[in-house]
Amino acid sequence: MNKKQKQFNIRLRYVFAGVMLVGFVLIANLFHIQIRIGERLRAQADGQYVVSTFNAFERGNIYFKDKNGDKVLAAGQKKGYKISVNPSKIKESDKDFIFETINEFSPLDKNLFTKRISQNKRTYIEIVNHLSKEDGEAIKKTLGRKIGLHSEKWRTYPLKSTASHVLGFLGYDKDDNFGGRYGLENFYEGNLKRENSDLYTNFFARTLHGVQDIIGPETEIEGDIIGTIDPQLQIFLEKNLESIQEKWNSQVTGGIIMHAKTGEIHAMTSLPNYDNNNFKKESLAVFKNPLVSNVYEFGSVIKPLVVAMGINDGVINAKTEYYDKGSVKIGKYTISNFDKRGRGLVNMQDVLNQSLNTGMVFISKKISKKSFRDYFEKYGFKEKSGIDLPNDVTGLTSNLKSNRDIEFANISFGQGIATSPMSFIKAVSALTNDGKTLVPHLIKEIEYTNGFSKKIDYSDKGEQVISPETAGEISRMLVNVFDNYRNGDVKLPHHSVAAKTGTAQIAHPEGGYYKDRNLHSFFGYFPAYKPEFIVFLYTVDPKKVKYSSQTLLDPFRTTAKYMINYYNIPPDR
Repeated sequence: MNKKQKQFNIRLRYVFAGVMLVGFVLIANLFHIQIRIGERLRAQADGQYVVSTFNAFERGNIYFKDKNGDKVLAAGQKKGYKISVNPSKIKESDKDFIFETINEFSPLDKNLFTKRISQNKRTYIEIVNHLSKEDGEAIKKTLGRKIGLHSEKWRTYPLKSTASHVLGFLGYDKDDNFGGRYGLENFYEGNLKRENSDLYTNFFARTLHGVQDIIGPETEIEGDIIGTIDPQLQIFLEKNLESIQEKWNSQVTGGIIMHAKTGEIHAMTSLPNYDNNNFKKESLAVFKNPLVSNVYEFGSVIKPLVVAMGINDGVINAKTEYYDKGSVKIGKYTISNFDKRGRGLVNMQDVLNQSLNTGMVFISKKISKKSFRDYFEKYGFKEKSGIDLPNDVTGLTSNLKSNRDIEFANISFGQGIATSPMSFIKAVSALTNDGKTLVPHLIKEIEYTNGFSKKIDYSDKGEQVISPETAGEISRMLVNVFDNYRNGDVKLPHHSVAAKTGTAQIAHPEGGYYKDRNLHSFFGYFPAYKPEFIVFLYTVDPKKVKYSSQTLLDPFRTTAKYMINYYNIPPDR
């Protein structure tokens, strides 16, 4: 091959490479136009976007998954119309006609409508938003050029108030920025928001932006998020808690259902809740999620965690005995059982079965203060729960820094330490997961717009708090506890359940505790020896009732039986 032929071949290769590069850029651009922004451009071509507004937006979807793995839309976009008028061109004789026509489809405030449409110096005022396609077109057909009809999209929550605290909503912050507020909408804002794109953006800039999406920080990659919430179980839990809230007139009632081996949250709610589609009249206090943002002294549900510490350190076992006089002195303080009665010679199983405070003091004296602190740190009480929701708070554990015996005695039966419900269920997960805590989380997968996806797996996280053997032993003891409630009447004949009640006085803001206000709590997991689910329920200040066995035992049992049937959990005894 002569020199000229070689040079020609080299030029041909360069030309071919250039053609391929241009072809790639053209294909990438066509994909962007037809797939990623095609719908918006088609709407523009129809002349429907007269004015660009914040609610004509694109945003990622939030999905839940049912027990069969099918996706259920929890937060998405709805398409419809908004109506505007040009007050400077509206005739006085047409105002009533416009009002009456629109009012038939979307109720309006007559005084407000009249005031706004009378601003003759204005050329554009929006009258109504979020109209269905059918209503918008019907109004336009009647009013014609007297109004402007514009296509728009808005955020919609098909499940209405279901899982409202989990989802959050869209709104403005104090700096007038529009975006996700509360819940998953806020926590995953980086994935759900969509950057504005323009048809005339440089081909190379847009293509390289797509490449950056692939290699950039995953927390900022646009995508849809797939949640762990089972919508059917969520609906059941909310109805169950509503019955508690209404029956006992509580201030707040909450519940969490978590997978006992993965940390996936299958249902969680706090009452009162709200409708994400219509939240403007709600107070700010309702938006706050007490499950992650409030801390409580939960009382006797802490006892199994402390008993597990003593067993793990080898200072007690289920048969270890002590003499219960009904009360015990710690310096100048006296700690009594809930009924102030002594039981005589009892063992550690009795301490859990009868929820004896004196027995917990007995255990606290046998565990060194350093070991006590270390266990509570490993349980996660000194840190945030790690849940993927905003405003996750750290518990109040300053009493653990003290060297006073009274502080450790109080903590041993659930007083003097406050934690969020989510942090508490995280601690309990050590009993179900071979002694290792789980990281509670609400998202199982992110489907990125660039075609990639990521599975969320926290199974390698968490702290090894106790040994698997200790976890097994405390589970056996808690099965005994549940089986003996109400003389065995609540026992499930074919499924083992490990559970514990808790009743705690509510702290008074000025110090001490209310004498007539209590917080009731209850946790349980099943099947006890190969756990699949943990259920935690609580209700704050229920009226005219004293113990959690009266308020929460039956709702828990109802929940357990429902889940056993719903998930077809096989018998284990």
